[in-house]
Amino acid sequence: MEEQQHDNVGYQKFRDALEAGRLKPGMVITQNELCDMLGMSLSPLRETLVLLEEFGLVEIKPRAGIKIVYPEVAFIRENFQFRIMIEVHAMRTFVHTATDAWIDDMLKRHLACKAFIESGADFETVKRQVVDLDKQLHRSLVDVLNNGAITAMHERLQDNLLMARRVHQRVINRHQLLETVDEHLRILESLRHRDLDGAIANLEAHFRASTHRTFTS
Repeated sequence: MEEQQHDNVGYQKFRDALEAGRLKPGMVITQNELCDMLGMSLSPLRETLVLLEEFGLVEIKPRAGIKIVYPEVAFIRENFQFRIMIEVHAMRTFVHTATDAWIDDMLKRHLACKAFIESGADFETVKRQVVDLDKQLHRSLVDVLNNGAITAMHERLQDNLLMARRVHQRVINRHQLLETVDEHLRILESLRHRDLDGAIANLEAHFRASTHRTFTS
């Protein structure tokens, strides 16, 4: 448990430093310098570096230092692919176990959010609503697996994609928020009809569209 906590804290600190520009892609830094920057001791940093190297965010160069790697297209695509694998697997159970009350509530909230976006309401406010709905939908889907390790990995994949969007300075516009809500509505309608094939098809279409928005926005 202690090692997992170190990994999570160190990983978050690394992401924060990268997003803030204190760490820059291409930079080569020593372990001691990275310890000072992240406010970590050497032992938990080394545990975190294993995770960062696994995700392709650093390259460990013996006797040279740690190279910070730019989140490239492959990094983004691989994270999306991993999320799709997890969520499609979860959907095979969720389509049968999601309650009618949960589905109806999510449909109502998405329709209200769509109307709010179309009303011309404050952009930052509607963006927060869409982000919150997105997290709730995908988290509820993954939670059905009742597997803490998968849930933790899924959260990390979501964080990776958010970090990549920020580092690449991708921006979201009102039209893209509407697209996201409409994609969610199609997933929810499939769930309402207990249509597994439709739910998976709409979920995969949502991820394809999200990948496109990440690369082109």
